[in-house]
Amino acid sequence: MRLRNLGLIGVIALLLSACDSDVRTAKQPSKKTPKKKEKNIVVEPIKDTLIRNNNVVERLTTYGEKNPETIADVYTRFGKIRIQLFKDTPLHRANFIMLAKSGYFNGTVFTRAVKNFIAQGGSAHSYQQVDIQRSIGLYTIPPEMDAGHFHYKGMIGAARDYEDNPQKRSDPFVFYFVEGTTYNDEVLDHYEKENGYKYNSAQRKYYTNNPGAAHIDGEHTVFGKIISGYPVVSKITSVETDRQDWPIEDLFIDSVIVVR
Repeated sequence: MRLRNLGLIGVIALLLSACDSDVRTAKQPSKKTPKKKEKNIVVEPIKDTLIRNNNVVERLTTYGEKNPETIADVYTRFGKIRIQLFKDTPLHRANFIMLAKSGYFNGTVFTRAVKNFIAQGGSAHSYQQVDIQRSIGLYTIPPEMDAGHFHYKGMIGAARDYEDNPQKRSDPFVFYFVEGTTYNDEVLDHYEKENGYKYNSAQRKYYTNNPGAAHIDGEHTVFGKIISGYPVVSKITSVETDRQDWPIEDLFIDSVIVVR
């Protein structure tokens, strides 16, 4: 089962489009007023402070250097999940910390809850989150899969679009917790052929004895792990859902607090 992004990026693109042509121009003198000898005024466009694909690496790198935190608490009505973000996925770590400090995650919603697979959250649910997205920018994050983290139980990964995304760039707002299942070698062989991906011996040993989401290795960036509160994930994936795996009763992230 492929993991797809259910965020509001498309909506944000429309909202942001009105901001792209904001350029101030100098007021022209009236024809009835004698012209004064003044220096020519060069009017610069307003500086674009939004994060976009052409500056995302620079912006997140700079933010990450000033905000080195790696531990955060995710609060839900089922309890608290404490997570650790990986330093060797610096863009995804910085992005998550930035969104948490902005208050974006507060009131976002879980849009997928699949038993023995994942609990996916972070999707905007109100205009408050849309406004925060709009103030940050419309962008995706380059993949950081070369860090070598896999979809073992308790890992945290970034959702992404599968269409028109050959680089496998991540959605900056939507993430998921891995619950997972076990696999046998025949199933792993199948996914190697289907995804053009090669499992190493350590992965095969893990997935044949422990739960994980092996079939999306090589497809999504894994950028953190749960260090306490894992039973909360199992409670989330056990809720009743519709045919698209969306919880029947809205299930929110109450808040995400950066700890250290």
